[in-house]
Amino acid sequence: MATTGSDNERQMLGIFLVPGVYLRVMGETVRRLGHDDRPLYQGLAFGAEDLKADDSRVFVTDAMIMAQRARAIAGAQGLSFALARELRLTIHGTLGFAALTSPTFEGALDSVRRYLRLRAPFLTMNRTLAGDQVLVQLCTEFEVPDLYDFLAETVSATLILLTEQLLDRDDARARGFALEDGKLPGVSVHLSAPEPPYYRDFADQLPVRFRYGQSEEMLMFPRPLLAVRMRLADAEASAMAREQCEFELQKALREQGDTVLAVRNVLRTMPAPLPSLEAMAVRFCVSSRTLKRRLAERETSYREIVEAVLKDRAIQLLRYTNQSVSEIAYELGYADLSNFSRAFRKWTGKSASEFREGGPDPAPELGP
Repeated sequence: MATTGSDNERQMLGIFLVPGVYLRVMGETVRRLGHDDRPLYQGLAFGAEDLKADDSRVFVTDAMIMAQRARAIAGAQGLSFALARELRLTIHGTLGFAALTSPTFEGALDSVRRYLRLRAPFLTMNRTLAGDQVLVQLCTEFEVPDLYDFLAETVSATLILLTEQLLDRDDARARGFALEDGKLPGVSVHLSAPEPPYYRDFADQLPVRFRYGQSEEMLMFPRPLLAVRMRLADAEASAMAREQCEFELQKALREQGDTVLAVRNVLRTMPAPLPSLEAMAVRFCVSSRTLKRRLAERETSYREIVEAVLKDRAIQLLRYTNQSVSEIAYELGYADLSNFSRAFRKWTGKSASEFREGGPDPAPELGP
């Protein structure tokens, strides 16, 4: 039986439930590629029948186990692209409808960026403008080394296929974005993995070129594409769909279990300086007052959680690196060494130098 850890360990993953429909489609795709899908479910608390309900949800950790198995069975056949083709608009529910009815591609992109965590809680999207280019970076919320390339390829292909389907083709053509040899001009996907052998089997079926061996995962669009209308543009319908997405997101946050663990897990994935309470509240799509209240209900505060994360990080750097105390202070976001020194003594009862020189370690931080 596959081990997924305790409930608390599973709740370390932030918003930790994935819509069951995605896993059901993955199982069906594995079967369509000529394989038995039953090994995908072995030892898990659900089977194919359980995923047929529209409201079925699965822990991220269980979804990762199933994805690892699917990749092992059919990854070499281009499972990522085959799966992306099957993840049609209607499967994405209100998020898909919000994107489809957005007045422009920019609105659709913003809906996907904001609510992607409802469908893929392990990923976030960052959008930046660079001259005449729009850069959309995909970032993982936690380490998934065995699945990273598969997830990046699948999600990128899904987003690109949906983009091509959602754009109003007449408006796109009028703005200079008619398909050229089946490709959207100026649009590309950058992936860090080496080009897989199966890509050539799918390249002609994809509306953009995938470029492998790049520095990071990135979708690149010409800036004028943002103004292209969506196929069923309807500002009122899109606003209603976004309201429903917001409701789903708030519901997910309420049901995710331990807000303290979720906040701490997110902080552990972020470089220093760690964000403010207000910035973290934006990330969780709640007001800072609401986040502060939820933490207070667990008898802690955002400051205490931040200090617990910094303490653990400082101890690891002192124990496992040769960095100087000054370098460690800077890496943790302290502009003044004396502030770090006071904080470390408060955490451990020792100076950083005394801690490094020896003596019993303080107990590991199990919670703020």
